[in-house]
Amino acid sequence: MTDYKLPANLGIAHVELNVLNLEHMLVFYRDLLGFSLVAQDATSAQLAPAPDTAPILTLCAPPDLKRQPQFSTGLYHVAYRFPDRRSLGTTLLGVAASQWPLQGASDHRVSEAIYFADPEGNGIEIYRDRPREDWPTLDGLVQMGNLPLDLNALVEEADRERANQGGIDPEAVIGHIHLQVSNTATAAAFYGDLLGMDVMMEMPTAIFMAAGGYHHHLGGNTWHSNGAPRHEDDMSGLASYAYELPEAADWLALAERLQGAGQALQSVERAGRPGILLRDQDGNRVELLTAPGAQVSAKVAELAEASA
Repeated sequence: MTDYKLPANLGIAHVELNVLNLEHMLVFYRDLLGFSLVAQDATSAQLAPAPDTAPILTLCAPPDLKRQPQFSTGLYHVAYRFPDRRSLGTTLLGVAASQWPLQGASDHRVSEAIYFADPEGNGIEIYRDRPREDWPTLDGLVQMGNLPLDLNALVEEADRERANQGGIDPEAVIGHIHLQVSNTATAAAFYGDLLGMDVMMEMPTAIFMAAGGYHHHLGGNTWHSNGAPRHEDDMSGLASYAYELPEAADWLALAERLQGAGQALQSVERAGRPGILLRDQDGNRVELLTAPGAQVSAKVAELAEASA
């Protein structure tokens, strides 16, 4: 295969979670975190940062769902990135006012992050990035850390009126996904060698990968999953997540690369954006989306015919 790198403007468009109790989870994400409910039916709910923005989170409640065991591959956390320190502090203030338990907080040198979990144990990170020019690097690799984070100072910057009104910042996005993986080397092979991410930081039990020099679009660790079996579709937790390649040329090059590698690909569409779906090394469903266009439509049709 020819060399390929994911584009610097790569984004994470969407996460889909399988949930055991849709109503309880909806109360948490809508009423506590402040997402806007933009669509709902008997078994699913779509949530967005604001009513006029595309959904970035879907909660699905399929029948006969099994709870994901602690020792398992799958989701470690979804990380929601805020545009600035004030908006991060505002959401932190809302979470703290609800007395929802926090699991940790860290100054990662590239970002400031707070950690907690939803009612079914799915990990959540809320964070803001420091300016990229301030990120420490060594030999081309980002040097992240785990320093104490002053939560009181962060809350002092919050918009208290907005915190009382509720509602997550409309510019919040999914900044990265962190997975529990069975093996960091096989994760690097899939997300690096195949999809075209760069390794930004590596430890014996964790790896962080990204496109375009970002600190990480994808994290993977083996802390509760070393050698664990593949994530199954009938488990709670991560159902799928989607990367977005805004330029069709980048997406078409990646689609050709994946075809050439013999990957099993399916066509998919989400919020009007066409794409393809494949499984990663641990069975997670990964979507690759782009903007609609004639060439993209032709490639999607070709893949659909090939998989029929």
